[in-house]
This record gives sequence, structure tokens and C-alpha cells, in this order.
Amino acid sequence: MDGANATLPNASSGQNASDWNPRGDIPVVHWAIMTISPVGFVENGVLLWFLCFRMRRNPFTVYITHLSIADISLLFCIFILSVDYAFQIELTSGYYTIVTLSVTFLFGYNTGLYLLTAISVERCLSVLYPIWYRCHRPKHQSACVCALLWALSCLVTTMEYVKCIDHEEQSPSRGDCRAVIVFIGVLSFLVFTPLMLVSSTVLVVKIRRNTWASHSSKLYLVITVTIVIFLICAMPMRLLYLLYYEYWATFRSLHHVSLLFSTINSSANPFIYFFVGSSKKKRFKESLKVVLTRAFKDETQPRRQDDGENATAIETVV
Repeated sequence: MDGANATLPNASSGQNASDWNPRGDIPVVHWAIMTISPVGFVENGVLLWFLCFRMRRNPFTVYITHLSIADISLLFCIFILSVDYAFQIELTSGYYTIVTLSVTFLFGYNTGLYLLTAISVERCLSVLYPIWYRCHRPKHQSACVCALLWALSCLVTTMEYVKCIDHEEQSPSRGDCRAVIVFIGVLSFLVFTPLMLVSSTVLVVKIRRNTWASHSSKLYLVITVTIVIFLICAMPMRLLYLLYYEYWATFRSLHHVSLLFSTINSSANPFIYFFVGSSKKKRFKESLKVVLTRAFKDETQPRRQDDGENATAIETVV
């Protein structure tokens, strides 16, 4: 993108905001972003607090915790950038502050993609190889995988920033940016997305064949719905952003819409967990801890005493 960063067009070019967004002419989509993102930020904050301090951990709550952190960073950055874009009140002072927020936005987005893929793949393995998962899975595998994915996201985002976003400062050749675009495209659409789709499909087919398993755990439904929403709302943004660098004039009109859909995706996750985990007969009457415990309960792990229901049992391997 000539004179534009990947999150807010023209924001990183050092131009006066009034040159490209006349005061008072605020797109409706930005009003939606400024309304939805604080709600999603609070939702994810409450979810993060419960996951860290009020619930027992299992391999999948570790992933969900990191996914919530990624969503919080994305929502915070897009809200500040949208307010600055819409009202021109200079919440972000200077070029580097705007670029930092924009890059953090991409960092959170990339991490969310990688974490959702890891969740889907691991859940698929737990169904296909239950004995290995129960007996031989490394104790700290989830934490190690999350650390590696954060590092990968940091590497990818840094490459995108240095070679494509900060081209006016670094003056890289367009060939370098194209190489990075190809690398990110292959990583996103030929590695992580196919892994997510294949593992999710296998998981759904396997569970549908097992009537008991499909009704015994809501974690399968949580994972499936979260991935579907991500593919619909957030995945097109990654494709558009890669196209922006070469064809900004063509896809400029879709830029703000893609930001809105990404905001919806990050804000929807806590709602999905609550809706799937709540009982139809007692919806909005149960405590949030009970609802989240039900949503994230791992049927492949031995059940411990539940603080909310004070019940103990041995769970059957799927």
C-alpha cells in the first residue's frame, strides 16, 4: 500500500488526518467498531479473569486463555485507532505510535489464527488417538505450543512491518515485500487454514458417528463454532490485507468492512462460550463459572471434583 499501513490506510504516511478524513464525515462502520470493540474487550477481560483465577485448567483452557489475550490486544488497538481516525483528536501522537498499534493489531490477528489451528488439531488428535492423548501427552504441551505460536506470530508480523508497512523508512524493494506476501499467504492459506479445516472436519465426522460423545461434551461445539465464525469473519481480512499492498486502489472500499468483521470475530468468542456452555432450561440463571466450566470441560481427562456442583466421577475416553 503506497503511503498506508495495514490497519488504517494513510495513517502511517505522516499525512494530516484531515487530508483524508474530513471532520464529521465518520463512516458508519467506524461507529460500529467503536461500539462493538469495548464490549468485546470487557467480555474477553472477564473471560480471562475466570480462566486465570476461578477455574481449573486443562489443556484447552490454556489455549483459550492465550486466544483471549490475542483478542484483547486486537480489540484495544482497533478501538484506539478507530477513535483517532473518526474524531481526529490525536489519541495517537505521531507516526510510530500509530504504526505500533497497527502492528499490534496484526500481531493479535496472526496469533489468533495460529492458536485456533492448534486447538483444532489437538482436539482432533485427542479423538483419533485417545490412549496417546490420555497417557503420553506431555504435561506442558499446551504452554509450549502457545509460546512457539506467539514467537511465530511475532516473526511474521515483524517481517510484514519491516518489508511492507514501514517501506518509507526502511526503503526495501517491492520485490522484498512481494516475497513476504507470498510467504504469509502460503503460511496462512496453505498451512494453517487447511490444517484447521481438515482437523475440524475429521473432528465433526468422528463425533457425529458417536452419539454419546456428541452429547457428552460441549467443547467440540465450542471449537467448531469458533472456527466457523473465524473463517467467515476474520479469514477474508488476511487475504484482503495481502492484496492491499499491491492493489490498494481496487480493494480500498473493503478495508473498513474487513476491520469490522475482524472486530466482530474477536468480540463473539466469549459469547459463543457462554451460549454453548449454558443450559437451555437455566440460561442466564447459572453462574458464569458453571457455564464456562461446562463449555471447556475436557471429556478425555479424568474428572476432578467440581467446585460448583461438588460431584466426582471418572470420565470415559472418547
